[in-house]
Amino acid sequence: MGDLARINTNVSALRAFQTLSNLNSRITKSQERISTGKLVNRASDSPSDYYITRKLETDINAVKRKNKNIERGINFLQTNDSRLAQVASILMEMSDLANQANSIAVTSAEKEAIQQDLTQLSEEIVNILQSGVSAKLYTGFTIAGLQNVSLTGNLTINPLSTLNINGTNISVTGNNLDVIQQSISNIDRALDVILRDEERLGSYIKRLQTEFDFHEVEAVNLRASLSSIQDADLAEEQMELTKLNILQQAALAMLTQANSAPNSVMALFQ
Repeated sequence: MGDLARINTNVSALRAFQTLSNLNSRITKSQERISTGKLVNRASDSPSDYYITRKLETDINAVKRKNKNIERGINFLQTNDSRLAQVASILMEMSDLANQANSIAVTSAEKEAIQQDLTQLSEEIVNILQSGVSAKLYTGFTIAGLQNVSLTGNLTINPLSTLNINGTNISVTGNNLDVIQQSISNIDRALDVILRDEERLGSYIKRLQTEFDFHEVEAVNLRASLSSIQDADLAEEQMELTKLNILQQAALAMLTQANSAPNSVMALFQ
């Protein structure tokens, strides 16, 4: 009768129970993979793969943080670029007004009206550069000797460039056309500087956008690498789970049979 005669230790039942325990562990792990969608949920699943996936996740988070910083930088530059665009629009309007006054046909009263407009517009430029443009881009600018509509002295803008509207006051009153022409030249030079600064800001923004796109591609590639190691094939896992469930039922049946087998020994005592 072999092992069946050994009632104290049911070896067949122990083996069936061991098989059933192993199947239960495998079923639990398969269910976890299906529920999380991951092959590697902890270091004990695969120490090397766990290390690699955690490093890849760190790299992905770093790339995401870089792009968030780039977005903030782009927004920062675009805000300042819009301010410079306002200054450029004002200077273009001032140039148009000064050219309008550059005619002997314009009366003194009309020139005084144009002069008043230029005064207000030049003061608005100062306000924008002082309060609207970030000091991180434009620092240490000095504005001296504001008289009438004249921007005298130096308006220094660092680090992008230097805006100089100096020399003869921006004045269109009186009949001296040379003075008016000098004022027009001063305004046009200031406009050229602002437009060049806008151009530089635009190139910085474009560069940051290119870097942002590069990081987006890099993040996708990192995620693809992570997926190849970490992600579970749900179809395969479902098939494995189905197989394990069938084996579990068979193991339960064998355990029941192994537990009842020693009852046959009772026939020896009848």
